[in-house]
Amino acid sequence: MKALARSYVWWPNIDAEIELIVKKCIPCQQNRNDHSEAPVHHWESAKRPWSRLHIDFAGPFQGKTFLLVVDSYSKWLEVAVVSSTSTAATIKVLRQLFATHGLPDQLVSDNGTQQSNSSTTI
Repeated sequence: MKALARSYVWWPNIDAEIELIVKKCIPCQQNRNDHSEAPVHHWESAKRPWSRLHIDFAGPFQGKTFLLVVDSYSKWLEVAVVSSTSTAATIKVLRQLFATHGLPDQLVSDNGTQQSNSSTTI
């Protein structure tokens, strides 16, 4: 609503005034989206290095995509340039990291399609 209004007019404190109008508007309040927040998951502290890893993709940045792997104990960051966000590309990087540092007890991801592909095995 604010963006739409700003595309036509603008004055100082327009956002605050729109918020005030919407708060007083009964139909607006009855029909607004429910912005219930997801519960925050507090992770137990890792007991030793490389026991729990968190992975995700970043990019594209300057035309490249990266696989980020963070050790939750030490906050050590491994960054690998990947050709795609496919399951095969993810497994290739993880195999190299596991061969270097060992297997983690737990691997945490956002369950993107490349991490939830049940037909691929490491």
